[in-house]
Amino acid sequence: MKNAKVKLSELLSFLGDEVMRVYGETSGAYIDNLADVAHVNETTLDWVKPKNPDRQQILENSKANVVLVDEGVLPVAGKVLIVVKNPKRALAKVGNAFFVERPQPGIHPTAIIDAQAEVGEDVYIGPFSVIGKASIGAGCVIDSNVRIYDGVILGKGCDIKAGAVLGGAGFGFEKDEDGNRFRFPQVGRLIIGDDVEVGANTCIDRGALSDTVIGDHTKINNLCHIAHNNKIGSNVVITGCVNVSGSNVIDDNVWIAPNASIRGFIHLGEGCTVGMGAVATKDIPAGETWVGNPAKKMEKK
Repeated sequence: MKNAKVKLSELLSFLGDEVMRVYGETSGAYIDNLADVAHVNETTLDWVKPKNPDRQQILENSKANVVLVDEGVLPVAGKVLIVVKNPKRALAKVGNAFFVERPQPGIHPTAIIDAQAEVGEDVYIGPFSVIGKASIGAGCVIDSNVRIYDGVILGKGCDIKAGAVLGGAGFGFEKDEDGNRFRFPQVGRLIIGDDVEVGANTCIDRGALSDTVIGDHTKINNLCHIAHNNKIGSNVVITGCVNVSGSNVIDDNVWIAPNASIRGFIHLGEGCTVGMGAVATKDIPAGETWVGNPAKKMEKK
């Protein structure tokens, strides 16, 4: 964690319209760390979960002098309470802005960048990464040992973790006259939107004739495989060790739990959930949760 001493005035200015009101004596107040419950001290920025029925008691017992809270708690002597709509969201924003270390923009001397690659401003490319004839958007962070092939278009502010492989040839074959398999041409692109995260050792294939597409703000965890021609929407969450076979349509805000498998050529409707270890073999309607192998709708009890 990055060391920082943040004055309360700076903190309030950063949060801006998130702040609804402030209780307590603000003169001289500051924060210099984030911590879990067991390690909170006087200068920690603490927060209280709004749905916790004991939040007033939790607030009073906190060692922190500055606490993010929602409406409905009472002022506590000796503490500064920053009332916000969503304390956890505010904490996350503050943490990312002041306490998370990000690599400084630049290209490591061991990285290999094709002369025809387009690299935006403020990009970091880490050790031993290899970038082909690709387009890398401004503000991206490309960790070590990443391989980005020709024809990949990466939006702004993406975070690609170590060992990821983007835009490799998909697993598509035809049979010749003697029944022997040969490769179907994989000549499409991989297009990734803005603010997408791709986890360590995850592989996303380019399209065959069409493109593989990943929408804005989608988050993909470690050790996942996404095959060719998938069309994945915005704000999709694909957790660890998920396999997505080819040519699916995955709408916005879908959640795919760990170790799930998606068959291919199916449609996952907006906001649906695929449960842990589930094997999706048919379309899943919007907003539904499917579990099991083969996956079926989970009925509410």
